[in-house]
Amino acid sequence: MTEHFRLSFNARRILATLRERGPRSRAEIARLLDITPSTVTRLTGALIEDGLLGEAADPAREGQKGFPAKLLTIEPGGVITAGVYIDPDRIMTCLSDLAGRVLSEETLPVPDRSFVAMMTVAGDSVSHQVEALGYARRRLAGCGVSYPGQYSEDPTRVMRIRQFKDWPSVNVARDLSPYFGMPVYHMNDAKAACLAELYHGACIGVRNFCHIWLSYGIGGAAVVDQRPYLGRNNGAAEWGGLFPKTQPRPSGQDLLDTLGAAGLPLDKLSDIEDRHLTLPVVAAWSERAAAQLQWLCLVIARTYAPEAIIIGGTLNPLIIEGFLETIRAAPQLGEDYVTTPPRILRAARDNRPQLGAAALPIHQLMNPTAYAGQAVKGL
Repeated sequence: MTEHFRLSFNARRILATLRERGPRSRAEIARLLDITPSTVTRLTGALIEDGLLGEAADPAREGQKGFPAKLLTIEPGGVITAGVYIDPDRIMTCLSDLAGRVLSEETLPVPDRSFVAMMTVAGDSVSHQVEALGYARRRLAGCGVSYPGQYSEDPTRVMRIRQFKDWPSVNVARDLSPYFGMPVYHMNDAKAACLAELYHGACIGVRNFCHIWLSYGIGGAAVVDQRPYLGRNNGAAEWGGLFPKTQPRPSGQDLLDTLGAAGLPLDKLSDIEDRHLTLPVVAAWSERAAAQLQWLCLVIARTYAPEAIIIGGTLNPLIIEGFLETIRAAPQLGEDYVTTPPRILRAARDNRPQLGAAALPIHQLMNPTAYAGQAVKGL
């Protein structure tokens, strides 16, 4: 991130408040955050000068005498961010603004599954989009990159999935940045997708929720008080570990393996078409997987007690819709679970998983929990 956008703790708190609650006056921000009006005035003045905030007339004071109060609003175009999503099927890239509006995007075929080939294609795509739109480099917060894989004991490394078995042991900080020419941030695909729902999707304003991401594996994330909870080594909410790989699982790879065992070998999740869904082997798999996911929702409800559980991923959308229908129709999540269950929501942004990656630099820029310095009340 450039020095220009190195924001203080309270500047981040102001931006986070406006993101969650919408336009607010300076006086209301001072009251909500318990900081002095003069501090709010100073910090918001700098944010307006930097192009991150704008001002709008307060409609509630329209027609009143005196100087009309102005509401502070986030300026969507104040910062541009790049996002890259990579899976065995495709490479998806985009540029987006602070509001999650996609300014440009590309979906590219996989040249081959080698690390160098895929990152080269992704880096070239991002560079071409930046040049085509003509954005000044100072407006770029960075590039987020996501791809599937569990975190290892070293949180800078992600374990390789089967389709990327020939990748080197990637160090995120060292090995990704050279391809993009800007600061690079990484999360695995599931946790990045959760950020897209937090900032731009189905969970804007939901303070506590958990995310289930269904792709080749079963990933996930937890958000506590609007803050991603990553746990030790970024390993929180890795739901797939609750379903051993040696047993049938509600994962995309398990579905591919099931089809292969039935004499219908498919290489990629994108090869599963709507016509396959009527096959008895897929119907049986879906019924079993739905029961497993209902059990997972019960585990999440018992342990995290969230307001909502959101389900999405790169599985065929009709399969995911079937899971939601089954879980929502159940009279209760499980035996002896007698309290009101969390809302079961459909992910709103999983059709653009690169937008989750693009949310990573925004998270580093705006979220108070990502602030690395010492929090001082007047800053």
